[in-house]
Formats: sequence, structure tokens, C-alpha cells
Amino acid sequence: GKVHGSLARAGKVKSQTPKVSKQEKKKKLTGRAKKRDTYKRRFVNVTNAPGGKRRMNVNPESSKN
Repeated sequence: GKVHGSLARAGKVKSQTPKVSKQEKKKKLTGRAKKRDTYKRRFVNVTNAPGGKRRMNVNPESSKN
């Protein structure tokens, strides 16, 4: 198949973007501890959406109805 555009422009955007160094952050939980955290987030401190439904990305303040 044909290549879209010339290969001279390859990597144009990546070279334009400013370099942002990685931030130091707290290490992620692994194994049992991660499962425990997920369980706590999903079932223990349950945030219900309007209508009593559990949804993944719920913002309790702005309800759309």
C-alpha cells in the first residue's frame, strides 16, 4: 500500500512537543494489596449515581437531570 504523506515529515509532532521530565510519585500497589484497594473502592465506600446505580466515573456534584 501507499504511504500517506512523505516520510520526511515522520516524527514531526514528537520533535515539536516540549520535553517534560517524569514526576516522582508514590509506588503503585501490587498483588493482594491492589485487589484489596479495588474492593474497597468498589464495594465498601460505594458512591451511588442518581437512580441508585453504581457507575465507574461518577461525579456526585454535577448530575445531568
